[in-house]
Amino acid sequence: MGKKAILTLLLLLVAGAQVTNIASANFFPDPGPDLPRIYIRANGNVEPATAPIERAGDVYKLTDDIALHTIVIQRDNIVLDGSGYLIEGNKSWMGTERAAGNNGIIVEGQHDISIKSFHFIGLSVGVRISNSSNINIANSSFDDAVVNMATPTGLIIDASSFVQIENNNFTRMMAITGSGTYLTIRGNILTGGGIELKGTSNIIENNQIETSFEALKIGAADLNIISSNRIVGEVSFLYCSNNEIFGNNMTGMRILPAIGITFGSNNTFFNNRIENNATVIGLTQTVNNTFYANTFPANCSIRYSNYDIQGNLLDAESKFWDNFWDNETIGNYWANYNGTDGNWDGIGDSPYIITAVRWDNSILGDVSFVAGQDNYPLIAHYDAENDAVALPSKTEPFVVVLVVIIIAGALCVCLLVHFKKHRGDKSQ
Repeated sequence: MGKKAILTLLLLLVAGAQVTNIASANFFPDPGPDLPRIYIRANGNVEPATAPIERAGDVYKLTDDIALHTIVIQRDNIVLDGSGYLIEGNKSWMGTERAAGNNGIIVEGQHDISIKSFHFIGLSVGVRISNSSNINIANSSFDDAVVNMATPTGLIIDASSFVQIENNNFTRMMAITGSGTYLTIRGNILTGGGIELKGTSNIIENNQIETSFEALKIGAADLNIISSNRIVGEVSFLYCSNNEIFGNNMTGMRILPAIGITFGSNNTFFNNRIENNATVIGLTQTVNNTFYANTFPANCSIRYSNYDIQGNLLDAESKFWDNFWDNETIGNYWANYNGTDGNWDGIGDSPYIITAVRWDNSILGDVSFVAGQDNYPLIAHYDAENDAVALPSKTEPFVVVLVVIIIAGALCVCLLVHFKKHRGDKSQ
């Protein structure tokens, strides 16, 4: 063997030794088609034992960042505390067929688990929950960290119940999607993506959601409560009934409606403030939905779709345009209402006529039509805390007269005193 060949062989051996040393010193090897897994087994053991997770009874804590691995929880009644450490996925997989295996934490068929204080980054799914109950996800951040990522999701929930998602921060990703019952999504900040949810008896409240697309997409859902959220983006309901939507501040995008309802019935929209929209409400085959105590902007536009699910054109008298714009006691505040309130009870003296638009095939364009009326339009915003219309302070006429008389009397006394003193000065 020549000197050159021997030198080359020695260099390769040295390089190989260096790679081996780096790999042996690093707990996180290059993953295969799915991220390799760290298990919290049903017997309480952590596998592999070299994973940076320490156990104290039923509490498991990270002691370092975890990269290119998925944690799989197979034990009930535990707390998994991220202690602020990262779970980092394989960013290079995003947009590829491998992305489905790029998960942070998987919970399947488990119960009574608390997951808190993690920072998820570069994952297709941060936490995936299925067929589980009494799961709490709190005080964690979900960040895709990749500009061109293919629709990552912070949380996916499937066929689970009593899941609480509280005080988390979601950045640049679809935040939460899934289905279940008795889910609570509360106090989260979502920027860049929204919530897509199916199920019954769920609560979405006190969240801040800002997106250029759908902020909330609620489908095949009944008996849900959506309250006190600050929402920038569209809110849509598909095949939904008997839901309560109240106390939300909505700023829909100009190309999308603030609220879109398709094949929905018996939903109640109460005390929501909607602003900065070209189209406020889009309705498709809806019936018996009630709107009251809401605030609508001056440029309010209501659009009805006049096609059924098969694409057939509905006639102008379709029952699917029968919705209620008051609760038989109070209506809504319409910024462009120009009626009067003679008895100062906060209710306008004349109805507000609901003018909507729909497509007309005969002219191949939109036409306006009367879609109902608000019989109790409000002349000011509704104050839910005091259960009253927030009327400006009003001074009764007799009080005004009395004040004027007192002021006039005081002026007269002052003038008399002045003139009397002036005469006295002259006489001296």
